[in-house]
Amino acid sequence: MFTGIIENIGKITLIEEVNCNYVIKIEIANLSMNISNGDSIAINGACLTVTNIKDNIFSFDLSPETMKLTSFKYLIKNDLVNIEFPLTLNKFISGHITTGHIDTVGVIEKLLKNTDSWFIQIKIDKIYLKYIVHKGSICIDGISLTINQIQGDIIDLMVIPHTYQNTIIKNYSLGDSVNIEVDYIAKHLEKLKNG
Repeated sequence: MFTGIIENIGKITLIEEVNCNYVIKIEIANLSMNISNGDSIAINGACLTVTNIKDNIFSFDLSPETMKLTSFKYLIKNDLVNIEFPLTLNKFISGHITTGHIDTVGVIEKLLKNTDSWFIQIKIDKIYLKYIVHKGSICIDGISLTINQIQGDIIDLMVIPHTYQNTIIKNYSLGDSVNIEVDYIAKHLEKLKNG
């Protein structure tokens, strides 16, 4: 489990297809905790398992399903990614509980500076709108954000300066694809309601 609070930024050193699966290698410097093979790390919000560590280079296997359902298919060498380490019992839950399971990919429609903050609009698949509520939480590339407004299939988000400076949001461009995890409590409620 994760909280949507980004702790580091990594740089992709390799992403390649190997025997119908994929391998991604990410350089993560200035680690705040000890990570071992088999541990989980959220990369742009997707929970991945560490398969190898050499110096500061972390390797992960990506299944065809992960490539199909996430924005990883658009990543290339030297791209930066958001990093969050797993939740521990002594860690503050400053964002909201997330699972690291990506639901869909959205597209950046608008990026505007608003005083010291940033206004972002993201277009998402309409079938996920039932899980999105005004002032509810959503996870964008692993970042816990609050939904300010919903207009059709566009969600409005406001990003504070700290989040902007300490995540890959500062590298976003119009048309970029982003990983989205909706509130999993809303998904469970729908399941209970519909049997």
